[in-house]
Amino acid sequence: MPATSRRRPATRKGRPVLTRESIAAKALEMAGARGFASLTMRALAAELGVTVRALYNYVEDRQDVVHLAVDTLLTSWNPPPLHAATWETSVADYAGSLRALYRRWPRALLVSLEEDTPPASVHPNRLLNLDRFLRLLRDVGLEVPAALAAHRHLSLLVLSFVLVVDGPADRAGDGGDDRDEDGRGGGGRGGLVPDAWLAGHADLDIPTLREAAALPLPTPDEQFAELVSAVVDRIRGGLRAG
Repeated sequence: MPATSRRRPATRKGRPVLTRESIAAKALEMAGARGFASLTMRALAAELGVTVRALYNYVEDRQDVVHLAVDTLLTSWNPPPLHAATWETSVADYAGSLRALYRRWPRALLVSLEEDTPPASVHPNRLLNLDRFLRLLRDVGLEVPAALAAHRHLSLLVLSFVLVVDGPADRAGDGGDDRDEDGRGGGGRGGLVPDAWLAGHADLDIPTLREAAALPLPTPDEQFAELVSAVVDRIRGGLRAG
């Protein structure tokens, strides 16, 4: 959220004080935890401790609320500067900024599946940051189509990583390390296969999977580093081919 020069009180005479900013923040919090489908005016009003009628003093309708939430999401996305001289580090930093954004509000990422957002509502950061990343790769020698393919590959990998790896680890509250006391990876929710699944199907002939599940599982941070390295290697391959 943009910084304000004066902090507004959360309540006045025991009643919540509404602003468009506070409505946007709560809407994004709800969408991030449960998806935009959960974001109704009635549910939002209940979360804010106000009446639905009070909300309409600040927003036009539910679509306005969705727009505010998405705007707040993308306002928070500010990747560090990207430098061609250290492009590998810049790619990693850019990927890390995406991961941090997605991880903060994971289910809000599905907005394109749940909502109809008109082109005019696209936040400038969605375009500016993409342009900066493409320019970085062009400056190190990739043609624009190859740079765009690299960005698409990276974005899809980070999105799926946050939903499939970070999400379960964060919900488990284990600080991102899903290994048990023996260093094995199958014990937690984010492991290769939960131990309970294997125990519940003890009669299945799956020796290779059981062997793999018994191996130490890298932490989410270690797995993410592997993901970024794979993207960097793909970019290097494109530079060699060019």
